[in-house]
Amino acid sequence: MVKPLQQAGEYPFQETFAELAIPLAILLTTFVVYYGISYFMKNRIQGTDDYMVAGRTIGPFVNGSAISATWESLATFMGVVALMLTVQIPFLAVWTNFLLSIPLIVILYGQTLRRLGSYTPATFCKDRYGNTMSIVMALLIVFVMLMYALGQFIGLAQITEILFGWDYTLSLFVIAALVTGYVVIAGMWGVSYNSALQFWIMLTAAFIPMMFVLNQLGSSGWFFPPLGYGDLVPEMQRANPEFFDMAFDTRWYFAMFLAMALGPIGMPHLAQRIFTSRDVEAGRRTVFWFITVTALMFATMYSVAFAGVFWLGNEGYEIADADLDKMIFYLNFAFNGDSITGYVVAGAIAGGLSTVSGHMLAISAAVANDVIEALELEVSEDRKTQFGYASVLGAGLLIALIALDPPAFLVVSILWAFAISAAAITPVIVFGVWSARVNRYGAIASSFVGFVTVLVLSPHAFSGIGAGGEGLTALLGIDAIMIAFPLSIITFVVVSLIAERIDALNVDPESNRALINEMHGYPDDDIDRFTSAAPLIVLVVLMLPILWWGIQPW
Repeated sequence: MVKPLQQAGEYPFQETFAELAIPLAILLTTFVVYYGISYFMKNRIQGTDDYMVAGRTIGPFVNGSAISATWESLATFMGVVALMLTVQIPFLAVWTNFLLSIPLIVILYGQTLRRLGSYTPATFCKDRYGNTMSIVMALLIVFVMLMYALGQFIGLAQITEILFGWDYTLSLFVIAALVTGYVVIAGMWGVSYNSALQFWIMLTAAFIPMMFVLNQLGSSGWFFPPLGYGDLVPEMQRANPEFFDMAFDTRWYFAMFLAMALGPIGMPHLAQRIFTSRDVEAGRRTVFWFITVTALMFATMYSVAFAGVFWLGNEGYEIADADLDKMIFYLNFAFNGDSITGYVVAGAIAGGLSTVSGHMLAISAAVANDVIEALELEVSEDRKTQFGYASVLGAGLLIALIALDPPAFLVVSILWAFAISAAAITPVIVFGVWSARVNRYGAIASSFVGFVTVLVLSPHAFSGIGAGGEGLTALLGIDAIMIAFPLSIITFVVVSLIAERIDALNVDPESNRALINEMHGYPDDDIDRFTSAAPLIVLVVLMLPILWWGIQPW
């Protein structure tokens, strides 16, 4: 038997595996299946369209499950549960806004970008704003995806470290090799079907074990964990009433909307999933399945947090903040034993693999497709596909190298990535689809202002500068969005409208109008659409009180 890295005994309950044979067999089986799917799908790759968006042929149920898996990540099993244990009931605000993001992608730009044949937001930026903005967007995407993937790699390495007793560095590079391997083999074809499978492994690995946990905690509704803890609420209110307090400033909940609902709109690894749909109608059904299965998963994970707080309170246990992300494993060790906990670990690893694969494909698309097109290089389709493979390998190596010395803000790096996306990426895409009056000068200025504002005001970059609340909300790294988002919108509109007045800049809203009509499926019938500045000015006026509200001390 492989000796675990950390022996149980620090806490008065089991922390690590005593027997590893069955857990290892479960993990080995899942990896064999993942690679089998990837190898089988490899034969379908005929060009970039197949590699990046699976030939746009993925069905709604598979695609909805794959989006959910890509979207939830390893953080669902570890970091999210830790935040729920700390934030408690207000964390529902995070999930509610998360669920809004995918429908918003479809409503705001999913169909229009499909008409342009765009793989990514950066491809759209080339057509809408020109080469410079396309390169800026590609760089932003790579930065955000690296941040997002960083925590996944480290979490996967930590699980491997505990399972096998390996050194962290060895664990990290083994995980990097395994992840990049099956992404390289099959591109979006294999990743889509693998991610769909990984979602159902994630869901069953959380749902079924929690049935047993809730049953042993005395819940009569144990057979349906998302609601099964309801009859334990009165006892929780007596023992831990603060669990249900909406304790934060109103601005925190509004910041959550800006970061968690609007941030994912600019996340290319989510948008690419929409583009893999067979047609627009399939895209709409994909959204239905995404919301259904994701809500089920999130509600199940909230039962984990509830059960964790309930169990710790009843037993009188206290655990360090740094160990809160292991709560789902602690619960299963305590109530279900090593074998079932092994399947829970397989679910956590599935979450990490599904998300990292989406990130790596997004980085691959930004480098192998967007940058090449922006620079107008003459590259064959086969060579583009080869660049895609090389970019995935390079991304895996780069993420692993960064993870060797992880930054202190790792726990909330995903939330910080959302804030940057909301301020620097989302406005550029949405405005470009719906207004002919915005232009490349406004887009570049908006992205720069949004990115720099989040960076400067985040406590993770410059500790002496901050914005928003204090304590927990500040540490989450998204308070700056209350200033960065309205500043980004105001900058976008003001710079765009001023640029129109400067003849030397050669800005022509009429050329934008023709492109936007094409995106929305209108013929070139000379009808005046999307050219009024009034909605933009109204939006700027609305942003001013939000900016003032965000500047005030919380």
